[in-house]
Amino acid sequence: MWTTVVAGAVIFTLVGTARTGRVLEGLATAQRLNQDADMMHDALRGDVAEATAPAGTRSEARLSRTLLMTQGHARQLRRDLDQLREVDLPGGLDGAVAGLQSARRSYVTEALRLVRAGLTTGQVGEQRLERFDRTYEDLVGGQARLTARLAATANRVATERRDQQVMVAWMLVGTAVAALAGWLFLLWVLRRAGRNLLDALGREAEQRAVADHLQRSLLPDRLPAVPGLRFAVRSKPGNSSMRIGGDWYDVISLPSGEVGLVVGDVVGHDLRAATAMGELRSALRAFAVDEPSPAAVLARVNRVADLLEVTDLTTCLYAIVNPATRVVRWSSAGHLNPLVVGPEGDGRLLDGDPGPPLGVTERATYVDRACRIQPNGSLMLYSDGLVERRTGSISEGLARLEAVRGPHIGPDGLLDHVLEALLVDDSRLDDDVTVLALQAGPGRP
Repeated sequence: MWTTVVAGAVIFTLVGTARTGRVLEGLATAQRLNQDADMMHDALRGDVAEATAPAGTRSEARLSRTLLMTQGHARQLRRDLDQLREVDLPGGLDGAVAGLQSARRSYVTEALRLVRAGLTTGQVGEQRLERFDRTYEDLVGGQARLTARLAATANRVATERRDQQVMVAWMLVGTAVAALAGWLFLLWVLRRAGRNLLDALGREAEQRAVADHLQRSLLPDRLPAVPGLRFAVRSKPGNSSMRIGGDWYDVISLPSGEVGLVVGDVVGHDLRAATAMGELRSALRAFAVDEPSPAAVLARVNRVADLLEVTDLTTCLYAIVNPATRVVRWSSAGHLNPLVVGPEGDGRLLDGDPGPPLGVTERATYVDRACRIQPNGSLMLYSDGLVERRTGSISEGLARLEAVRGPHIGPDGLLDHVLEALLVDDSRLDDDVTVLALQAGPGRP
């Protein structure tokens, strides 16, 4: 009798595991679509800023490209919203998604109108642009709350599923002990339960693939081509058993002709860290369009982090490079300072105390600093995984980085040389390593 009860409980729990697996798949799909819609939302704001910029900064080819890009962003955002509406979500999330649909669609329509007006007449009223910016800010808050709810629900469902699987495992152990006493019928149940458990593990692997895709979608597909500058990047995952890393980087072509460089690190390797990484990356890209001060950009991103209630330690360094003058303006939110490398390979860490990490305090103050890269010199941004080891202090790691010597040919050669010198044993990496390098041309200041 006891064996029959346990066998029934095992089957019932496996059915529940399959059900939560389907719910988790729907949540992963909704998170991917919502993240993509958020990025298209930011892209449309950049398109409006481009189309309504002063006439002297625009060319005919650039205007045509802006219109095509705006139409593509609008189609993608509408497609994301249509697909998101069809996803079956638990816990009232359907209503939260539906609540943003009207505002998001109105935002797309107004963005298209503003871009067309800016490109055809070159004149768009300031009040109209201000209303559009207020709509954008309102959507940032709504989208942030939806993203947080999706992430929280996904974590809760994932925890429930793990608990179910643990319960199944314990029940299987108890049932196996009873089966040793001769309950042949229970042996049949165990074999069937084993097959179901393997199916559940297969679905878990599918969820891992979805999570990996989410992380890759948050990083640039390729680095931009900018006259007078060359870029390279290296990213190595740490040996964590978790699935998603917290490092991110970005290279942003700004309307002024300058280039923005970003390296950030969200402490943690779970779905919440990846979600925060995506939200903060999108916010920084949006604010960088019309804000020439790196410190001011970080201050605005910090307010977004506070709105999102980011509780994990999150650091970020943002730099703006002028290709013509090789002048670099930069600011840090709790991140390690950049390394400037001369044309002969001599490295020097830039001076300056970093501001507080993002989300620590609502009234954080950040400072702009500046330097000039030598002709054919380089600038390197990196995450703490490059210099932090269990066997030594971070100060020792920074000293080793600054002591790396030797001429390099291009940014790829520089990164290969630095990684070979500092990552002696890749198998012992505890944290992700991200390194972004820029090499200036030989032009005059």
